[in-house]
Amino acid sequence: MNANIRRALERLNAASKLENSRAVRVPAGELMSAITWETGEFFNIMLRAMGARSALEIGMSTGFSTIWLAEAVMETGGRVTTIEMDDKKIRRASDNFEDAGVRDIIDIAQGRALDVLEDLRGSSPVYDFVLIDADKENVPRYFDMVLPMVRKGGIIATDNMLYPERFSDMMGEFGRLVRQNASVRTVTLPIGNGEEITVKL
Repeated sequence: MNANIRRALERLNAASKLENSRAVRVPAGELMSAITWETGEFFNIMLRAMGARSALEIGMSTGFSTIWLAEAVMETGGRVTTIEMDDKKIRRASDNFEDAGVRDIIDIAQGRALDVLEDLRGSSPVYDFVLIDADKENVPRYFDMVLPMVRKGGIIATDNMLYPERFSDMMGEFGRLVRQNASVRTVTLPIGNGEEITVKL
């Protein structure tokens, strides 16, 4: 892994661990709410194995997961499109992308995720991989909107299936809905905060 990318990821991972330890008090609007390091490694390896060239992320936050995706698709000359509404997080993420040296392969779409997805759907993009890591109330809607944009054999990963426990009911219901969809095969993996890995048949 490129030294600049690893250095940026390690810095962000340390900040995320500190945040999760509650050793410091972080204002709600500044929370990273990032995936775990092992989740990032898992996604990165999965994208490499797929030969992924196009990835979509719903919920960029400060860009920790985005950098993991970007590091994988840069091997194929690919790009990452990431969605975020918060100005402050976009500024922080952009600085992190510059620090890692991956800014040129990341497209940031600012706005409400449902609106951005509607716009994207109109342009008919095709993605190899989608990461859903945004507000949990709309996860089923995000999934339904992106599924037609995922290629056959492509993967949708959904974070927070197991933790935090306050999302358990919503994510459990989402998991049940996905399992009723005959056009996919899906499994919940106990990696990080719990990942639903769904492949389009």
